Amino acid sequence: MVVALTVLHIALAAAWFGHKLLVPADIKASIRGETAPGPFLGRLQRAERVGQVTGLGTLLAGMGLAFAVDASTVGYGVWIGATLVVATIVIGAVFARPVSKRLEAAVTSGDRVAATVAGQRLNRLLGVESLLWLGALTGMVLGS
Repeated sequence: MVVALTVLHIALAAAWFGHKLLVPADIKASIRGETAPGPFLGRLQRAERVGQVTGLGTLLAGMGLAFAVDASTVGYGVWIGATLVVATIVIGAVFARPVSKRLEAAVTSGDRVAATVAGQRLNRLLGVESLLWLGALTGMVLGS
């Protein structure tokens, strides 16, 4: 059970980080008019769904793993990492999601200025999420 939860947790965490690696370049290309808005918005929406599922899955699998091995034996770094995972999810839900909706609306309406502003803001938020994810990974590895 512990091995299966560990593999699931690591796979979900990798997918959570990896799903957004191409999003910033895709946003920039779309804003510059290099890609069609329809396919771009579809890719952005899929990336959001993948991020939501894998982020929550990472958290749940990690919690299951912590309790499977006895939570009282889990190192402090793992709990710091878990806190960073929760912070990442909150930032995505509270800040990135509304910005993504503004980006979608701007791209759909052809407002390149609003799309540029929203795209840059979303890319910054994705960068913050990636740094928090890296912090969580560091905590998990060093504190376990």
